Amino acid sequence: MKRTLLASLLSVVSISSMAASYQHESTVHYNWGDVAQADLQRFDLSHRFYLTPVQGNVAAPFAEAAFLGRNSSVFGDYVRGTLKEDGLKESFSAWRLGGKYMDSSHNFYVSFEYESINRSSTKSALTQLGYFFDSDWLVTFDIDHTRPDSTGTRTEFGFSTKKLMRLPTGDHLNVEASYRDLRSTSRNAYSFGGDYYFGKELSVGLFYDWTSKNMISTERDSFTVRGQWFPVANLAVRASVSFDSFETGEDLYTLGASYRF
Repeated sequence: MKRTLLASLLSVVSISSMAASYQHESTVHYNWGDVAQADLQRFDLSHRFYLTPVQGNVAAPFAEAAFLGRNSSVFGDYVRGTLKEDGLKESFSAWRLGGKYMDSSHNFYVSFEYESINRSSTKSALTQLGYFFDSDWLVTFDIDHTRPDSTGTRTEFGFSTKKLMRLPTGDHLNVEASYRDLRSTSRNAYSFGGDYYFGKELSVGLFYDWTSKNMISTERDSFTVRGQWFPVANLAVRASVSFDSFETGEDLYTLGASYRF
């Protein structure tokens, strides 16, 4: 009898969680790996506020609810980490602010992110201007403006796209690709990959990033394998590994979780 009652309560909690909307999403990530001969450890804390409630879509993955609902949002992100080498330890931190604007009443999309590294004059701003060619297909024009520490500024341009496809099996496939003109190196950066959603809760993804002068011949590349699981609709856990990460030049590992409310 007690087991039956407990199972019933858990069922009610799960159904309520799946049906509930949310406007807040808090996320924490822990990253570790190597940078040259140093050990890297980094925490990333962020919070996103949606200007309108995000409704759960029973026919689509939980991770794509805000994208399909075209819910505008703003966010704040704080990063803090350490580098250790031969007994020496150096700390660093950075913060980001930004937001996304989109709405179901039209097909236009605008995104902006501003990042600043503490104890440094390095700043960067990423602007994306986009258009929804379908309810689940977005294409953006990207403008990345950076002011590195103690050097001049540079502006790089590119394109990005995201398409969520529903398969005959009822599962979904998320495909993403991007191109950027790296003006500072006379090369181009490319990215292509996707996530396969097993139902609404579980996804596994593979992404490939590379730089090249002509897209075909690769000068530098990196593979990323990632996965995400929603035990309930408002809680996600995720993990990833980037082999020869562009960020560190070595393998980079990540564990994280998000809570929606």
